[in-house]
Amino acid sequence: MDEDHAERILAELEDYQISHGSLLKIPRSLVDFESPVALARPVGVSIVPTIFPQPQFEQAQYIQRLFNELYINVAEDDIWLDTIIRPLARVDEFVAKLWSIWERVRDEGEIQHLRCGIFRSDYMLHCEPSTLGREATSDNDNDLRKGLIDSRLKQVEFNTYSCAGGTHATIVSNMHRYLARKGIHGATNLPMNNALRSITELLEEAHKAYLPTDRTRQTVILMTVQANNVNICDERPIEYALSECDPPILLYRVEFSDEVLRNCSLGPNHELLFQPPTRIQPFEVSVVYQRAGYDPQEYDEQGVEARFMLERSCAIKCPTILSHVAGLKKVQQELTRPGTLERFLNPESAAMLRPTFMPQYPIDQSEDGGKALQISSDREAAENYVLKPSLEGGGHNIFGQDIPDFLETIPSQEKNRYILMEKIHPPYSRGVLVSPLMISQGPVISELGILGACLWRRDEQRQEKVEIIKNSRGGWTFKTKPHEVEEMSVVKGYGCFDCPSLF
Repeated sequence: MDEDHAERILAELEDYQISHGSLLKIPRSLVDFESPVALARPVGVSIVPTIFPQPQFEQAQYIQRLFNELYINVAEDDIWLDTIIRPLARVDEFVAKLWSIWERVRDEGEIQHLRCGIFRSDYMLHCEPSTLGREATSDNDNDLRKGLIDSRLKQVEFNTYSCAGGTHATIVSNMHRYLARKGIHGATNLPMNNALRSITELLEEAHKAYLPTDRTRQTVILMTVQANNVNICDERPIEYALSECDPPILLYRVEFSDEVLRNCSLGPNHELLFQPPTRIQPFEVSVVYQRAGYDPQEYDEQGVEARFMLERSCAIKCPTILSHVAGLKKVQQELTRPGTLERFLNPESAAMLRPTFMPQYPIDQSEDGGKALQISSDREAAENYVLKPSLEGGGHNIFGQDIPDFLETIPSQEKNRYILMEKIHPPYSRGVLVSPLMISQGPVISELGILGACLWRRDEQRQEKVEIIKNSRGGWTFKTKPHEVEEMSVVKGYGCFDCPSLF
């Protein structure tokens, strides 16, 4: 792509993003000059859609309902989770705090048995390392496409908590389809994306399923958010879309955890009451939609008590504390063990999911743990692996030859906090990306995320199967980064939102 062509597309991108709120808010504390108004910048995006094989795109969509079912069943099997989480909690303070909240709720007795889940399963394409990079250096478009179409779909991770990106992904996919219709770029076969609508519809359905303890009291949805939030343009459109429902549904934002403790309380029947500063009578909360509470720094004494109050209330949680811990990397690693999937799924469903797993190992005293320690102490062997803690948000993983030195810095007993996962080797595409820091043109790697929208009821006596009320595929996210960059988080500046051009 020549510079003039890129500049013409870039001018259209900037206007579309600013007009449609594809932005990140810049906190005033980060601005070099005093500004009386908020500032924002467009999120990083692809200048043209990046090609992606349609069979793998459709495969990821097809198996999402199976992954939803898997993690619903995992989240409701607290006996199995206890065998995984309790040893981890001995060496991971964050996990220990989460699990202690669940134990307090369990011992007290759960009030609400309806659950809500917005999930996201992230994938990359994988090919043999011996072929990696050939397609990026070829001038033949067919060579590039062959490298992609011959690859296999592999799961990076499964997210059960604060799954972001749905709004941004919807706007960027709409933007690229608009530009293609105008002939501004020549991308074809750009799929529709209903990510924002599917999230809104799930929250609406959960809100309507909630039975208020006082029929005269108005019910609202509560979204927990982080302070100094830069990602409001991914969150606020959900709030605005809910206000357009029939009848309208109000969503209020509260910062986790101070505002939760300040403005929320439990009624006599454990109803969650929210008191806005400008209102005399409190609202009753139907659904707590968590977009905060995933960072260990949020769980000081106040954070723990705020989460405990939310969990023990009548409100439907999106997600529950059990769904939260089900998304830990340690659980993902345990699900790759032979025979484990069959505990939660029928053999046919398990057989469809297993090929998407990369080999993963614990860092402990087991036989698999011994193999992981042997790999992670050898620089040459470690080059093909990534070390992952049970944290969200990007920027926490240790890659390749950095693993041996890193593990030497932590005590032996704390190594169990991590899992060792064999690297996915994605075939390269060619792409053009733009962010506030750069315009990058050359080899790129893409990550496809498929959203799931779920509503289910846990059996009060735990004697029957979970009643799944809604299990649907909920749109997608598509992010692309320069091939030499390890992480993918767009908010942290590693990657860019994109739209797949399917072939």
